Amino acid sequence: MRDVPGFERAASSAADTLKSAKNVTVVAHIDADGITAGSIASAALKRADIDHNVRFLKKLDDEEINGINEDPSEIVWLVDLGSGTFSMFDPSKVVVSDHHRVDSLCSDKIDLFSFGADHVNPHLFGIDGSTEISGAGATYAVAKNMGHDNDDLAALAVVGAAGDVQDNANGRLIGYNRIILQDAINAGRVEAVMDLRIFGRQTRPLHAFIMYSNDPPLMPVLKSVYQSAFRRADEIEDNDRQLIYSFLNELGIETRDEKGLRTWASLNAEEKKIVVSALSNGLLDIGKGVQSINRMIGEVYVLDPKLVDAPAGWLDKREATVEDTNEWRPSARVLLDAKEMATLLNACGRHGRPEIGMAICLGDREDQLSEALHMQLGHRNALREALSLVQEGGDFEIQELPSLRYFNGGEHIGDTIVGIVTGMLLGDSVPADRPLFGLVLASDGTATIKASARGARALVKRGLDLSLVMRDAANAVGGSGGGHNAAAGASIPEGKEEEFLQLASDIIGEQLNH
Repeated sequence: MRDVPGFERAASSAADTLKSAKNVTVVAHIDADGITAGSIASAALKRADIDHNVRFLKKLDDEEINGINEDPSEIVWLVDLGSGTFSMFDPSKVVVSDHHRVDSLCSDKIDLFSFGADHVNPHLFGIDGSTEISGAGATYAVAKNMGHDNDDLAALAVVGAAGDVQDNANGRLIGYNRIILQDAINAGRVEAVMDLRIFGRQTRPLHAFIMYSNDPPLMPVLKSVYQSAFRRADEIEDNDRQLIYSFLNELGIETRDEKGLRTWASLNAEEKKIVVSALSNGLLDIGKGVQSINRMIGEVYVLDPKLVDAPAGWLDKREATVEDTNEWRPSARVLLDAKEMATLLNACGRHGRPEIGMAICLGDREDQLSEALHMQLGHRNALREALSLVQEGGDFEIQELPSLRYFNGGEHIGDTIVGIVTGMLLGDSVPADRPLFGLVLASDGTATIKASARGARALVKRGLDLSLVMRDAANAVGGSGGGHNAAAGASIPEGKEEEFLQLASDIIGEQLNH
């Protein structure tokens, strides 16, 4: 049964525990959701004058769990992690604000392990943590009760939800995220706007914005426009880029202004209406239907430059010109869009510097932002190389089992980006009729394989639950796993990959054919 008041009472109780503590250690995950959650926790504790420190983890293993139970701080606040191992913690020692599935012992002994302790998790109250609230959102629910001036932190929770793609299935944030979004809007830190949901609204020049759209792909639309107009291919020079310029020019859209190449965000409302109408008609003409249009148009989240404690006028002091190039280049305007900011934070976390992401969340717009923008370029290059490795085939090509597909990147794909790569491949170059698993060698020297799995929402509606798949298959081979129904991860001993994948395929088959 859905119990929003119960969830909020749990958040309030956790806030009381934290406010009474003399010192707190915050432990956060390294992705965008974890970094925003850690930032929310740090800001709330600082404003409450509570001594604290923050550290980030890639995963919670036995060593880390023991360290948390023995931490010298009065309270350890775990954010965007902890629910999957909650029964292993001293319940008097920890506060957990997480949105992942709770562990099986916690579910079986819910009164002892959850309601008698500060465990703020939506699943315990009938709220779907995979779609309705993120780890940052659960942490914000606690922070909101720690001080009347913490509503501005809701904006970071919106970024965390965007980082966990919780707006994708419905083209907007849903569930408890709507309450958080409204807080962010009321605080003047976020504006929710109906617009194209294509990535790069703030930073990509118009031609790249259209060229690299993949949900839905827009280049087939433009090519169809020219074919139907009986335009010869040799009339369009420089392939896709010139095709886009011709399309925009014929619509009367200037691609340059006094600042250089224009971005989608620089277009006025009438210009956007003209382009959206042409693209929508083109999608219908090539038989994609209303569903593709609904994927293309939805709610986007524009961030105020004064996000949290950022200094006034910082954006005017930074280089904001869009370069004349096909390639994406770092831009400070990434901090004006929830999805683009989440990508920047992911770059920090996935490349071992989550503390830089947290500094940006809390207002740093100087050296830390410059370093993050530099890392984002490296992050994009690493993703591009990993995608090419899988797509080009050979030793890393996609393999098939009856109920799943998988690739094994070995040591050639980083264990911090395998989940992102898996998600990017699914539904693009890999069909979404089965879940996709990505396996790589963990970088910590423990002879461990990290597995990430992604599944389409259509499969979730049929009964797919990757959290249970990863938990049960990993446990059976001596590993551990968990997560969400459409996205989950596991760690397994090296050499157990084939057995793990076969077990996972069998479990998925049972889920989808029950």
